[in-house]
Amino acid sequence: MKVLILGATGKMGGGMVKALKDSPHQLYALSRDPTSAKAEALKSNGVTVFKGDFDDRDSLDQALSAGIDSVFFTTVPDLQGGDSDLRQTKNIIDAVKAAGVKQLIYGSLAYPGTEEGFKTIHESLEPTNWVKLYFNRKLELDQLVRDSGAQYWTIIRPPSFIQNHVLPETVAFIYPDLPTKHQLKSTFDHSIPQWYADGSEAGKFAAAAVNDPEGLHTKEVKFGAEALTAQEVAEKLSQASGKPITLYQWPEEELKEALMTHPFHITCEIISKMGFDPKIGNAEKYGVKLTPISEWLENNKSGTWLSS
Repeated sequence: MKVLILGATGKMGGGMVKALKDSPHQLYALSRDPTSAKAEALKSNGVTVFKGDFDDRDSLDQALSAGIDSVFFTTVPDLQGGDSDLRQTKNIIDAVKAAGVKQLIYGSLAYPGTEEGFKTIHESLEPTNWVKLYFNRKLELDQLVRDSGAQYWTIIRPPSFIQNHVLPETVAFIYPDLPTKHQLKSTFDHSIPQWYADGSEAGKFAAAAVNDPEGLHTKEVKFGAEALTAQEVAEKLSQASGKPITLYQWPEEELKEALMTHPFHITCEIISKMGFDPKIGNAEKYGVKLTPISEWLENNKSGTWLSS
């Protein structure tokens, strides 16, 4: 099969490249700059790189004219109140339809809690609530994939990425006190576990869909490597870094301010109310082996605060 991986340098798309690079499938990607270091790294893994981006319909059409059988994509959420993620998703799906591509695979997210818990809290939020607007958009994008008319479609639903606690670009925004004060400031309910995984392993499930389009048709694949409380995350970070990471106990006024002003903390607090779904950790039935969190942390210290 000829597989076009849109977002091939991201966590999910990159994981898919890694999972398929030694397979008989021909891999393709799109890049704004096919001469960039990231594009060259894709080429070194046997990926053919076209010039283009998700907003450029002509470039999508040109890439798909290579006789593509399967397309994977994920879009970056527009957190500024715009509609770039919606616009790009519609653009990709329209191009896929026009080219007659058989399979569409979408990297979405695992909705928190049980189906009932998510629905109850989601419906209780005010229409203007930022978290409600975010989930409304994700639900809309999911439905566009279901209604795409593709012969085969699959939605991959990863949980929280353990990378968020480690990579400099995410730590600076979400957990700025981790590298310096060795404090984990989490607004997740400390008694409720959350699912975590290496985000790139979503690519393993996308690869499984490429290898078995019919078997994973209409499947919405939820997965998690480990369910951990905030305290358990802190303990694993302590073990990996060799530093005593403490779970921050929020003073009431500081917590109140964080839950009014910080999008990530607001989201985590609401997610906690949605509860916990023990059924998410079901990778085995898809033939995928997930990396334990401690192992991932141990193997990915370089260039992060874990090794400083």
